[in-house]
Amino acid sequence: MRSGKPGGGKGALVQKELSLTLATGNDQTLFYCSKARRLTPMECERLQGFPDEWTDIPYRGKPHSPDSARYKALGNSMAVPVMKWIGRRLYSRSYDERP
Repeated sequence: MRSGKPGGGKGALVQKELSLTLATGNDQTLFYCSKARRLTPMECERLQGFPDEWTDIPYRGKPHSPDSARYKALGNSMAVPVMKWIGRRLYSRSYDERP
């Protein structure tokens, strides 16, 4: 349930047994002791299976990307370990089930 307004609405997603997913917006937060903290781009990279600072690339003539561009790139990506697992399963099935 969203905690921003009565009955839901915009605000942080708060659930006791489920975790948040990454999105393209800047509203990823963690709750600890009733205090909210935004995930850093590096934490998002680690959750997706990327090396640290993977999305910190030159951006529009500057040496580093702003956090907003990094969040967007991570929100549009797919988790590397999951894609690797799916690829291996497809590959193994394609050879195991031949007539």
